[in-house]
Amino acid sequence: MSTLPPETTSYWIASTPETSFPSLEGELSVDVAVIGAGIVGITAATRLQREGKTVALLESKRALHGVTGYTTAKLTAGHNVIYTHLERHFGADGARVYAQANQAAVEEVVRTAGELGIDADLERTRNFVYSESAEDVDQLQQEADACRRAGLPASFTRETELPYPVAGAVVLEEQALFHPRKYLLPLLDALAAGGGQVFEESRVTHVEEEGGGCVIQTARGSVRARDVIVATHLPILDRGLFFAKTHPKRSYVIAAVVPEESAPEGMYISTGSPTRSIRSGPVEGGRLLLIGGEGHKTGQEPQTEERYARLAEWAKARFGVGSVEYRWSTQDNHSVDRVPYVGRIRRGSEHLFAATGFGGWGMSNGVASGLLLADLVLGRENPWAELYDAKRLKPVTSALEFTKENANVATRWIGDRAAASRRRVVTDLAPGEGRVARLNGELVAVHRDEAGLHAVSAVCTHLACLVAWNPAERSWDCPCHGSRFTADGTVVQGPAVKDLAPRDDVIRGLG
Repeated sequence: MSTLPPETTSYWIASTPETSFPSLEGELSVDVAVIGAGIVGITAATRLQREGKTVALLESKRALHGVTGYTTAKLTAGHNVIYTHLERHFGADGARVYAQANQAAVEEVVRTAGELGIDADLERTRNFVYSESAEDVDQLQQEADACRRAGLPASFTRETELPYPVAGAVVLEEQALFHPRKYLLPLLDALAAGGGQVFEESRVTHVEEEGGGCVIQTARGSVRARDVIVATHLPILDRGLFFAKTHPKRSYVIAAVVPEESAPEGMYISTGSPTRSIRSGPVEGGRLLLIGGEGHKTGQEPQTEERYARLAEWAKARFGVGSVEYRWSTQDNHSVDRVPYVGRIRRGSEHLFAATGFGGWGMSNGVASGLLLADLVLGRENPWAELYDAKRLKPVTSALEFTKENANVATRWIGDRAAASRRRVVTDLAPGEGRVARLNGELVAVHRDEAGLHAVSAVCTHLACLVAWNPAERSWDCPCHGSRFTADGTVVQGPAVKDLAPRDDVIRGLG
């Protein structure tokens, strides 16, 4: 097996400078407030500022430290086998609109980087959706046909540059890969230089529509804006019921420096299970080979370290990778019908917008969403608006998935409590381990580090599911709607906006 680094670190974050924008304090008034400084928020804020709007961008931690900082950074309209699904459930026009939106996003990044002279390690390349199984060839041929009907430059092939044979693949021309932070950090700086106000370490706790606009509350300040865009990956507001219309999944990435001749130039994703995602990019000393996959529902995998190990074993067997330089994981929200929700957050909300449910394809869908949200705020017609409508719930398309995922949530809510109530012992935890147990009549999440045992409330502050320990990230993850917390209970990822309460008093004296 390839050697894994001891800590999880995103290459995108490690290879770029940190930001240092101030926290929001006091009161502020702008035309548009954007919550979330990732690819959606920065794209929307940049476009709105160019159109003359005054903009405030608020981030709960540091900019581009959320999902955008932990992506595989593929810019493509080829989202595994999706266009046959879209034709079946949204018609030929729906598939065509989805293709147009995502290809437009690819071209937007390429154009913007060129116009502004941004060195984002951007490369035009091809995207492959492949299978090693002959049983999948018919499906891939049908997908290639559906891609072409949607207007994409696609074809079926049996030839790839991978170091192992494939049965077939859909190849999509004119796609791209890039370094997301190298692209977005200059846009963020330009936003601030142009009069936009950027605030970090400013967690939004409440948004209210009132008086023909909105008021945003943070711990130390407030923003009054005519329009608000919630770009927090999964909205921190429950009003649109997005937590019920999506489900969260985590996936894993390893990255290794390999000789240029060993790295494929194209982007690849397999149709089988477990999925394998492959791409490379320029780095000193060769190419950085990224291999991803091993996805699972958030908070529902107790052995997360093993997911990295499986990727490393596969990388060694297929690419001869001996040492892994970086490893990280990410989280994606999947909509019940495989199309993101973008637009007004609910009926009657004229000034409150959101985007979520990118299904693992947040770079192209994220840019498309940012552009669509800007048009909606500006009152402009956009040809993608109807397909992506955030208020939709298509009964025929999504009923089965909606029922299945929410039944899973109900099972976890009840079953996890029953299981935790039977656990009474935590003193056997080794450093790096964690467990939810009932101690002194209370459900607590206990982990041990080198200093000893520590405890926080086990009840997620979103909708009261019980969190689960993630040993690879040393975090508490909610298996219901994907909220994540550090070991000490601090919110890492929403929809939760409140930390888990400290409960060391419950375990005092246990060691």
